[in-house]
Formats: sequence, C-alpha cells, structure tokens
Amino acid sequence: MIPTYNCANYLAQTLESVLSQDPGPEQMQIEVVDDCSTKDDPEAVVREIGKGRVSFYRQPQNVGAICNFNTCVQRSIGQFVHILHGDDFVAPDFYSSYAEVLQLHPDATLIISPSISIDENNRHIHIESPLANKNGVIIDFPKIQAVKNTIHTPTAVVPRRVYEEIGGYYLPLSHTADWEMFFRAGLYGKAVTLDRQVAYYRVHSASDTSRLALTGKNIWEAKYTVDMCMHQLPEKVRAEIVKNKYSHIAGLAHYFYSELAKKEMWKSSLIHAGWNLRLSPRKYALKVYLIAVARYILYGAFKFDRQLLKLKKDIPTAS
Repeated sequence: MIPTYNCANYLAQTLESVLSQDPGPEQMQIEVVDDCSTKDDPEAVVREIGKGRVSFYRQPQNVGAICNFNTCVQRSIGQFVHILHGDDFVAPDFYSSYAEVLQLHPDATLIISPSISIDENNRHIHIESPLANKNGVIIDFPKIQAVKNTIHTPTAVVPRRVYEEIGGYYLPLSHTADWEMFFRAGLYGKAVTLDRQVAYYRVHSASDTSRLALTGKNIWEAKYTVDMCMHQLPEKVRAEIVKNKYSHIAGLAHYFYSELAKKEMWKSSLIHAGWNLRLSPRKYALKVYLIAVARYILYGAFKFDRQLLKLKKDIPTAS
C-alpha cells in the first residue's frame, strides 16, 4: 500500500522497485492511496508505470498523512500489510527476504529491517545497523521502542490480523504515529528483523519534522509518545527504564537547540533548550538554557520572525 501526497516525482522509482519483484496479482495487491495531491498527478504516474497492474485511490479531500495510512490499512486485502511511502523504495530482494523471515517466524506481529537513509538525489546519508536479536527475534523490543523510534516506516510489515486486533495509527499524533503503532505491534506479540538493509528511507531538507521543530512541537509529541508507550508496558518493565525514559528525546532537544542557534533562530533554539532542561534537569542543561535565554534577549527578542508567526497555531499548549 503506497500513500502519496505531492511526491509524484519520486513515485515512479517507488513503483518500479515493487513491480520488479511482483509475484502477480494473486499474491500481491499494489495500490497507491493519494491524499488529494495538489501539486502533481500521481494517477498519471500509476497509469504510465503500473500499466494496469497498480490500482489507484484518491481521497475525496485531504485527510492528513496519518488518516491516509489508516485508509491504506482499511483498503488492504492481503494477510500482510506493507506501507511504502510514495517517496521511498525497496531493494530487489525485499519481499523474498521478508517471506523467508516469515517462514521462520510465522507468529511474528512485526517484521522490520535496518534501512538506508537517502537524500533527494538518492545519495546515501546513513546506513542503520540491525537491532540486537537472537535468531531474528529482537531482544527487549518493547523496552527499546517505548523510549525511541528505532524503525523507518518503509521497513515495517505488519500482519493484517494485528491491525484488526490492536487498531490502526493514532490520529492525534502527526509525526510519531508510526513510532507508537510499531511499539504496539511488537508489544502485542513478537518483533523480528532482518540483519541487512533492504529498504530506502528518503530524508527531505524541508521535512515535517523540521517544520514542527520551529515551535518545539516535535519534542512535545515525542514526549507524549513516550508517555503513551510507557503506560502500556508491564509494570516490571516500566520500572526498569522509567528513570531514563526521556534521555533520548532530551538529546534530540539539545541537538535542535544547537542546530537552530546556528541558523540564528533564537526563539526556536530557546524552546528546545527549555525542553532539554525539563526532560533532563542537570547543571549543564541549565547552563545551556541560560545561554539560550541570553541569546534570545540579545539577538532575537525584537526580531520579526515570519516563520514563527505563521506557525503560531502549532505552538504546543499541553504541559
């Protein structure tokens, strides 16, 4: 199932990567689910590349990425659902490799692999290492996934029965819904992984995460997701990690504080310094926060920031 929204310039590569290993319509459904694109014509790409093999569904109106993911699940008819973003693609042995894993672990509730991150021009940015596993079964998966998203969506295959049992993607989340969904799938049963990279995840310079970072909503949503996942863990497991549950996202907040300061986006930098202090209250975090306050007062307090003004509605109000 291939969700799209204004990414038709990448869709041909996505479709070709799937069609090159197509076992036939009796074994695989291939469908593009478009979220009412406004800047391109994904249906034309489907006609040209799919040549009748790929079906196309267009939302009657824009529903947002997470609702579109749920539409993909609802429209799927197979036993296993692979949601492949319209700007990502898979290696020539993706589906045969996953079939081999499922033969070894037919009871798996989540099947993943490490990914290769690429830029807009298919250049490799980062190659992930596989999660620690024993004969393919990921060790302590719920404990790991509860506090940090370890999965890129194009690598994840979920049995349809799992979606039917535990539900789909949580709509109130915008950029961490996949994190929480995969946590539930692994918690529900058994998460397994390949030991090699067979999927490509595209990183855009103007991503949704970058937009949310301007207001700190990226960190707010990450914290909300950690809290959701922690609440679902067994009490014994929760007790083992509760002390350091925010360590990873505190590190993310510090990273964005630093990167935004380099761009002289003082208010956004200050927001992330505040999150870093709140999530990891240490002397160093306090020092960073005070520096961010000073910079904002000296350089940014009276600066007209069009980006923040435009995104004022996105500023998180939750505590």
